[in-house]
Amino acid sequence: MNTDYNLYKIFLYLYEEKSISKTANRLYVSQPAISYSLKELESQLGHTLFYRNSKGIEPTLEAKELYGYISTAFSILNDAEEHLKNLNDLNTGNIRIGVPSYISMFYLSKYIVDFRGIFPGVKFELVSKTTESMVTMLEQRQLDLIIAPLPINSKKEVTKITLSKLKNCFAYNKDLMKDVSLKKLEDIKKYPLVLPSKISSIRTKLDEYLESQNIKVNPVLESWPIDSMIEMVRKGVGIGYFIKDVIDSQNDSDKFETVTFDNKLPDVDICCVYIDSFLTTAAKKFIDLITENK
Repeated sequence: MNTDYNLYKIFLYLYEEKSISKTANRLYVSQPAISYSLKELESQLGHTLFYRNSKGIEPTLEAKELYGYISTAFSILNDAEEHLKNLNDLNTGNIRIGVPSYISMFYLSKYIVDFRGIFPGVKFELVSKTTESMVTMLEQRQLDLIIAPLPINSKKEVTKITLSKLKNCFAYNKDLMKDVSLKKLEDIKKYPLVLPSKISSIRTKLDEYLESQNIKVNPVLESWPIDSMIEMVRKGVGIGYFIKDVIDSQNDSDKFETVTFDNKLPDVDICCVYIDSFLTTAAKKFIDLITENK
């Protein structure tokens, strides 16, 4: 690497802060020093990286491309430092997990409690995004592992461990939808439906199953956040489709009527996904805990 490490560090902060003054304050140096370093980096790379505007500075297209590489490189360096700190006793550490909020709510929390009972100095960071976004973060070392429903596809070689098979159900507020009668699966066509977003794996498997049964549905609401779906069903908007444990974990679960149609609905495979060479000691220990007790 021909360019000074500190120049890239300044670039990283400039990109994130969008301000020379904020970057200077963050690094405890003068604004002229930041401006000089930016000009030096632009000169070495042969590209303009930022434009000035009324609000501060705005990255160019070249800067946006560079940021992807630099942020990944710094993340790798931070991981290396974290790994060495954790080699001995795990008194400190950080485990970054990509997990849908509904999975962390009823499934992951018990493992975090158990792990912190053994290693109280380890901090957890939970990130809830689309599966595609979490996979990108995993590949860029911004996450240590993902715990989510299959399928989980990556361009890199990953390890996948199935942790649990969970049941799905249709659920509705029995106090507000008193006329509902679900004797067989095709009965759901008679009622307003609140379904997961089409980009979710749970919805994909449901659609495939309904198609195999020659059942077509037209939901009145589709949502990515499960919390929004639960609230809509709680208010009687329609019949929702959920992992059954999600409904059972609600404080007012007695308000919901759940129907599984004799467990014929598609199961959900909860999987742990990680890249072996990226794992810190703390993340390895946590994976050992959840796989030994799955």
